Amino acid sequence: MSQGVLTNLPAREPGADPVLRTYPWSDAAVLGLVSALAYAVKSHYSTATAEELRWALVPTTYLVEAITGLHFTFERGAGFVSDSRHLVIAPACAGVNFFVIALLSLSFGFVPELGTKARKVALAFAFALSAYVAMVVVNALRISLHVLLTAHVRFAEPIREQAHRVEGVVTYLTALFVLMAAARACLGGTRR
Repeated sequence: MSQGVLTNLPAREPGADPVLRTYPWSDAAVLGLVSALAYAVKSHYSTATAEELRWALVPTTYLVEAITGLHFTFERGAGFVSDSRHLVIAPACAGVNFFVIALLSLSFGFVPELGTKARKVALAFAFALSAYVAMVVVNALRISLHVLLTAHVRFAEPIREQAHRVEGVVTYLTALFVLMAAARACLGGTRR
């Protein structure tokens, strides 16, 4: 009998390769906790105000100020507003969705490859911290890129909104690829 959970096949013949991985209990427990954290963060984010998202908005805003030279002030209910009032770093700009995706990608991508239970738990915490730092840095770069592009290129309003979405998709996908590649390089020689 299999000692794993989360198996995708009811029974398999000897020698058959499973389509999906079977996770041992230690992996399932760690991944379950990470998934619960991701769900809690996402649930909080879905209804959070700018005040409740200061943990994401404040460090992002500081980095955007350092990169662009713009100054932002906090306005209740809105977020961080630039002096020129043409830019608002609002809850929708917090980057929390990227945090959730990065946390789940790192955890599901690498926890099953790691050795001891203690190491799995320690690296799950490290992945949460890494995902948070990546969220802040990548989000600040995305917003700064938007500021620099709109300063030099004038778009009509509907095109500007689409360009902003494309900037976000390209920036976040590239960052996720780099984050996963960096984790693979760091953990490459330390498996089981």
